Amino acid sequence: MSTLQFDMAKLGQQLTGWDKKNGTAAEYKSADSNYRTYKPTVSPTPTGGLFLSTKLDHIRGVAADDHAQVEMEFAANGVILSSRALMTIQGRTSLDTGLIAGAAGVGGTALGGPAIGAAAAAIAELSAKILNSLSTFIANLSETGGRANFPAVVRMNMNCIFASLILPVPFSVGGAIGSKWAALGGASSFLGQPVTNELTTPDGVGRYNHFQGGSIYWTPQLGAHEVHGLIRDKWASLGWERSFLGYPLTDELTTPDGKGRYNHFQGGSIYWTPQLGAHEIHGAIRDKWASLGWERSALGYPASDEEAQPGGRVSRFERGRIAWTPAGGAVVQ
Repeated sequence: MSTLQFDMAKLGQQLTGWDKKNGTAAEYKSADSNYRTYKPTVSPTPTGGLFLSTKLDHIRGVAADDHAQVEMEFAANGVILSSRALMTIQGRTSLDTGLIAGAAGVGGTALGGPAIGAAAAAIAELSAKILNSLSTFIANLSETGGRANFPAVVRMNMNCIFASLILPVPFSVGGAIGSKWAALGGASSFLGQPVTNELTTPDGVGRYNHFQGGSIYWTPQLGAHEVHGLIRDKWASLGWERSFLGYPLTDELTTPDGKGRYNHFQGGSIYWTPQLGAHEIHGAIRDKWASLGWERSALGYPASDEEAQPGGRVSRFERGRIAWTPAGGAVVQ
C-alpha cells in the first residue's frame, strides 16, 4: 500500500508558484491585498499520516506586519485529524485558536472517495471555527481591507494544502468479504481499513483480506467469517487455514456465560478469556468438553492447547483436565 504523500509543486501552482524568497515562498493577491505563503514543512507521523506547518504573511506596502502560522495533521487515509492557527497582528497582538480536533475523528473513513468527502467536510468545519475566531479577533481591531481578509486567506491555504495531498491507493475489498466487512461497520468497525487486496489463501481453497484489526476469510462452502485479536494470533501460530483447525465457521462470538470469546473452526475451536488467554481445543477432547456443557461445565475454560502426554493427548482446564488415549477415549481427570 502506498503512503500518504504531499505534492509541494501542486501547492505552489495553486498559489502562483514558489518564485519568491529564493524559491521558498509564493506571493499572490486576494481581495485586492497582497499575501505570501512559505513552503510548508512536512513531517510523517508515527501512524502513517502527515503533519504540516506553514507561515503566511499579509504584506502592506513593502513590509509584512501581519503573520499567521497554520498547522494541520492528517491521518494515513487523508482524513484531517487536527488543525491550529496562530496570528500576530502588527508584530504585537497575537491569537492562538488552539488545537481543534478534526470532525472525522482518528479512525476512519474508508480509503478513496469516502476519505475525500470526510476530509473535505472536516476541513470546512475546522476552517469555519478558525475563521470565526480570527474574524472576531480582527473585527475588534476595527480593521478593514487586507487584514480583515486574512482569515479567508488562511482558509484558502488550508484547502490548497488538502488539495495537494496524494492519498494512498485503496486496497480492493469486494464480494462476500466486502459484504461481511460492510455488515460489521466497514472502516469504522474493529477491523478498520484493509491492509491487503483480496488474495487467494495458500491452500488455494479460499480467499481473504487482512485488515488493521483482523481478517476475513471466505470459502464457497463456509462463506465469509472474521477472526481477530488473540484468537486470530493463536490461529495464525498454528498455521492459519492449513492447520488442523482449517477455516473459521463463525465470527468471533461472546460465550454464553459472557466471560469469554471464541471462534469455531472446521476442525475445532479457539476460546479466549482475559485471565487465561487464547487456547485451541479439538477432536475427542473437545467433544467431551462440549458434552459436559462447554465453559459452563465444572471444568471451566481451556487453560492450555491440546498437548501430547505418554500414551495419548491432554488439555488442561481451569478446574481439571481431559485426557485421551486410543484405548480409553476422552476421560475427565
